[in-house]
Amino acid sequence: MSAATAVGAGPLAIIAGAGRLPAEIAAEVAERQEDVAILPIKGVANADFSAFRQRPVGMLDPNGVLAALADLDARAVIMAGTVHRPGIGLVMAGYEAVRNREEIRKVVQGGDDNLLRGIIAFLEDNGFPVLGVRDVAPRLMAQEGLLGRHAPTEADTQDIASGRRALAAMGLSDIGQGLIVAQHRILAVEAAEGTDNMIRRVTGLRRKGLIGRLLRHGRPAIAEQTGGVLVKAAKPGQDFRVDLPAIGPRTVRLAREAGLGGIAIEAGSVLVVEREMTIRAADAAGLYIIGVAP
Repeated sequence: MSAATAVGAGPLAIIAGAGRLPAEIAAEVAERQEDVAILPIKGVANADFSAFRQRPVGMLDPNGVLAALADLDARAVIMAGTVHRPGIGLVMAGYEAVRNREEIRKVVQGGDDNLLRGIIAFLEDNGFPVLGVRDVAPRLMAQEGLLGRHAPTEADTQDIASGRRALAAMGLSDIGQGLIVAQHRILAVEAAEGTDNMIRRVTGLRRKGLIGRLLRHGRPAIAEQTGGVLVKAAKPGQDFRVDLPAIGPRTVRLAREAGLGGIAIEAGSVLVVEREMTIRAADAAGLYIIGVAP
């Protein structure tokens, strides 16, 4: 199949990694009476896809993926779910038959975002448009307002505003999608380690008493073990097919362990994975989750 191949008239094809997200996307698409099929990645995908057509594929078998998409006459593709990046040797072995080895080496060594963009380019070069979650399942994205029964305080609202201003400024330099702020002080910024490990860093700082000392410097003291908000938003010009900002039940658990008061997410730009479970977890932990206008 070449780049000149016409877009198929068949289903939306979901290349599925681990977790429930691929199934949640498929359910929303099917609810609109649109055709959908799943390409579960062998040994990785672990959700229940029994309600949908399936074509299992190998993570390192690009020709197999193309064959499955062609067999389905897929009209478009979306990639969803967790996949741990394989080593460069495995990737090179899998893709050497369809792309130049040096080109693939540059893609793989460029980081996860670059690898995903390389996969997107590969699929689209072969005639399969790639979409993002908010293109096909917008209800999975955060909406404005509270998610759950807890609400931010006035101090929290001010911290959320501070965090959003900082994220907007950092986004212009392509730095991070999230940060943690308390009393207008930035406690941590999401770097290459991702949101979960950023929150864990704050947990470690709290246990050492370092955050309390930082916040007491020239300001009224606050409890060392509590306070602060996780703020997540898309970067300016974000490609929503790559590294979509997201929260889920694990985010809530880590936020509670870090002593945070809540989570603020940009409406329309941040994915809420396993929404009902996430909201229940936040309610039980006494944390607020709020969607804020872009």
